[in-house]
Amino acid sequence: MRIKNNIPNLITLLNLISGSIAIILAFSGEMILASWFIILAAILDFFDGMIARLLNARSEIGAQLDSLADVISFGLAPSVIMYQLILQSPGIPSWSAGSVPLLPFAALLLVVSGAFRLAKFNTDPGQEVEFKGLPIPSTGLFIAALPLIINQYRESEGLIKFILNYYTLLAIILFLSWLMVSNIPMISLKFKYLKWKGNTYRFILLGSSIVLILLFQYSAVPMIIFLYIILSVAGTYSTNNSS
Repeated sequence: MRIKNNIPNLITLLNLISGSIAIILAFSGEMILASWFIILAAILDFFDGMIARLLNARSEIGAQLDSLADVISFGLAPSVIMYQLILQSPGIPSWSAGSVPLLPFAALLLVVSGAFRLAKFNTDPGQEVEFKGLPIPSTGLFIAALPLIINQYRESEGLIKFILNYYTLLAIILFLSWLMVSNIPMISLKFKYLKWKGNTYRFILLGSSIVLILLFQYSAVPMIIFLYIILSVAGTYSTNNSS
């Protein structure tokens, strides 16, 4: 019984390890590998909750452990990737503390906002049905996609310059951080049953995501997250109008 109850916690710890490896790789300049370990962490994050529900092994310690792992894998690890991307940005302001440029530290706003987002989630039982603010794994995947997109379109000089422009990177940081701490209702991606009714927007998101990934590969990730936000707002509007 004890082993069964700890299977989801083991998967959560693997999520934490993946995020920690991503941080080490990002600081070592291995940005592509770091991105893949964040993606692996997201897969593990999905399965720990699903397996906990299947085994009826949900626990308070599991919930807290999940949040601690998420703040590392989808908060700190993406912050380090963004820190490194800003460092690569040409012409960043010369503000520094000794020889250390200060502007890249703006990336830490992601982990701060993500930690606040998780604290809100843990203290609001209503978020079992509907999230408030962008879930932190979405932010992690958005940032993890950037090095992969840069590598995918490495021959497109204009696109690379746009992504690595520090104004673009700062805008992404501010936008994602604001979404995480906002109270914008977001669709929970947990399927309680597989009927179309009640899952319409989830099925649209799932089907559209598959098509977008097949068409655009890594660059589909930001598109999917924007679509998720749009569908969440549409779903809320539809629910409010029908009530």
